[in-house]
Amino acid sequence: MRTNFFWRSAAVVVAAIAMLTIQTRKVSAQEDKFKAIFIYNFTKQIEWPASESNGDFVICVVNQDDVFEQVKSLAQGKLVNDKTISVIGVKNINDIPDCQILYLPSSESIAGIISSAVAKVGSAATLIVSDKPGALEYGSCINFVMVDYKIKYEINKKAIEDRNMKVLNSMAVNATNYK
Repeated sequence: MRTNFFWRSAAVVVAAIAMLTIQTRKVSAQEDKFKAIFIYNFTKQIEWPASESNGDFVICVVNQDDVFEQVKSLAQGKLVNDKTISVIGVKNINDIPDCQILYLPSSESIAGIISSAVAKVGSAATLIVSDKPGALEYGSCINFVMVDYKIKYEINKKAIEDRNMKVLNSMAVNATNYK
């Protein structure tokens, strides 16, 4: 009798863990989708300098296949200021090409990643978007945050202006933090 109880209890625990894992993946997929929508919409809410008018409008996504696929799908066939949007997945910070938006996902060492990205893009008009609390302090332009279980964003106005870009008012009023 004890053996049956043990196996039944073990089966219930395994089933509960499996359900939680599935639910967590669904939530993560939804978060990735919303982040991709925000990244795409940032193309319309930031004013890039006129000198950025050559070639495609490039969005780079570092080490985040799910967000990359979502952004790529959203941007397919779309234009920004008469420029075709090109979405590029990048595995290594050192491989970042010239791009207008650079998305850096959450990482254990956000300070190192953002510092490396800032050094790599230099003073180029690249909107650095991150996903880690405190990232604005290291030079990120926009950072995703969770507020009441919803994805929102905060803006580092100085970092954006230092890169010769401008935030449109419609974007600034929706930020949780605009400094």
